Amino acid sequence: MKIKEEPGRRRLYFYLALIVVAVLIIVVVTVFVEKPKDFQSYVKDSGYLGVLLMGILGSTSPVWPLPGSWAAFIGGGLGLNPGLLALAAGIGEPLGELTAYIGGYGGQVAIRDWKRYAQIENWMRRHGGITIFLVSAVPNNLIKFAVAAAGALRYPWWKFFLLCWAGKTLKSLGFALAGLGFFNVVLDLLHRIF
Repeated sequence: MKIKEEPGRRRLYFYLALIVVAVLIIVVVTVFVEKPKDFQSYVKDSGYLGVLLMGILGSTSPVWPLPGSWAAFIGGGLGLNPGLLALAAGIGEPLGELTAYIGGYGGQVAIRDWKRYAQIENWMRRHGGITIFLVSAVPNNLIKFAVAAAGALRYPWWKFFLLCWAGKTLKSLGFALAGLGFFNVVLDLLHRIF
């Protein structure tokens, strides 16, 4: 007779595997990817993969001061396809956000004492999907708190990832298009002056 595993135990194994994957991604990227000295040439040389990697690192921690959306901005200005830039940053940033989600899931939320955390956690309780999408789609400093709250409240990781991906992709598309327009205006202005 085969003994069935408890549902909680399978869930624990799944989240442990998710933690291992997230840690491996972070280690591989931080060990094997050299920190760029000149972001413009880095984005131009590495293209979409560089934007993806910058999205991961920028959302994981402040290792690089240029998250995926800003890399999409620069890439757009350098003439790369805004849609593909948005997809690259849109995939990279939620992968990086998984560290905060896992931290919240594990109960290691160091931000619970922050006075606005309770309000954000309440938003997550009442409107989890909308909250994740909005804090992902709009540049703000509340994203880490909402992501940690999502993990602490056991919001399904796949829903979190899809909503975060949709919001980050939309935000990155805006950055890429803004970069394309900004660089074109600046270049046009420089050509007129000189």
